This record gives sequence, structure tokens and C-alpha cells, in this order.
Amino acid sequence: MTIARLRRLPTVVLALLLPLVALVTVVVTLDTTSDGTGAATAPGVSRGGEGTAITIKNFQFSPNPIVVKAGTAVTVTNDDDTVHTLTADDKGFDTGDLEGGANATITIASPGKYAYHCEIHTFMTGTIEAR
Repeated sequence: MTIARLRRLPTVVLALLLPLVALVTVVVTLDTTSDGTGAATAPGVSRGGEGTAITIKNFQFSPNPIVVKAGTAVTVTNDDDTVHTLTADDKGFDTGDLEGGANATITIASPGKYAYHCEIHTFMTGTIEAR
């Protein structure tokens, strides 16, 4: 090999290695943001879950959606530094204003799906499914 060809060798290796690194990065990212069904979840978006607590943080409700047993008390905690509410779209439940660090309890009496929002920040929405 000539010296000129030896100098180009690292460039060729880098050109072959870079797409491989990009592919591995994509696969790892998809795996860590997957919900187990192969569907990717956007960063900052909760996949939902079961439980008896909803947290408000970074202007989002989590988990969202949440599945609860009908008749269960659900604790809502505001982990933001601003006031929020958790208010049913049909006005069936409402935490009232929750200062940062405050919490309130709501009870979902009957089975069904209940959409809710923050009265102050209407772009904040969520769903509770009672079974």
C-alpha cells in the first residue's frame, strides 16, 4: 500500500462506522421509549397505568390514562410550582385550585371513562377509566 492509501484508511473506516453507530442509536432509543408492544412513546408522554394517584408535573398529568377500580379514591398531587386543577369535563369531580406541593382526593364512583382537564391550563388533559 502506498502512504496516500494508508492515510485514507481512517476516513473509509469512519465512513463505514458512522452509519452503524447511527443505526444502533436508533434501535436503543426505540427500545427505551417502547411501551412493550413495539409502539414508541414520545418523550414526556406517559403510557398510562393502573393506580390510585395522579401527579401533575411539568404541566402534564401522569399516568395518563389511568385505570382505577370504581369507588376508589384517587389522590392528585401537584408537583409543579404553579396552581393547577384536575376537573372533569362533565364537572363530575374537581380538585379545586391546587398550589404547588398540595394534593386533593377525588372518587370515581361509577365505571366509565372520564375526560378531565386543568381549568387554568386547558391544554392539560387526561382520562380516567374506572372499571
